[in-house]
Amino acid sequence: MAELPLEMRHLPDTPQQRRAVESVIMAATDYHLLVEGAPPSADHTAEFFTSLPPGYSLHDLFPLGFYAKEELVGIAGVLRGWNAANKAIIGLLVFTPLHRGKGYGRAALTQIEALARTWPGIDRLRIAVVASNLDAFRFWHKMGFAETGEIKPRFANYVADVVLLEKSIDCFNA
Repeated sequence: MAELPLEMRHLPDTPQQRRAVESVIMAATDYHLLVEGAPPSADHTAEFFTSLPPGYSLHDLFPLGFYAKEELVGIAGVLRGWNAANKAIIGLLVFTPLHRGKGYGRAALTQIEALARTWPGIDRLRIAVVASNLDAFRFWHKMGFAETGEIKPRFANYVADVVLLEKSIDCFNA
């Protein structure tokens, strides 16, 4: 159970929000070392607000912040319509090390699911997990995600293959 209520907010791409997001990204150096083999850089912050696959616009990207009281303790990036019109993908969900293990991940996912249910036609959430991140696999499986059978061989900066998982967010299965 989360020790404090968690509030999800859409993060506009402003200098102030970029600084706040950068503080979370830089605090999560352990995550970046685990999945990329290197510490985060300033590029990660810019990518959080602007990185899109071909054929998508910023209208489809939802940079989200999670606040305990007024402190930004975690961030998520969600892309609507990825890789099918009925799916959204959580591209990143990370919390600062001090705020892990307190139920915030579960609370954040509940809020992301509620947001995705407001999008017409979206009934599934996807997540891509780097195979070296065993804690992430345990978390996502516990949250009801199942492997799709899709594995993307090691690419970009990742240190291992990327495994895709999905979960139905149909109102009847919530």
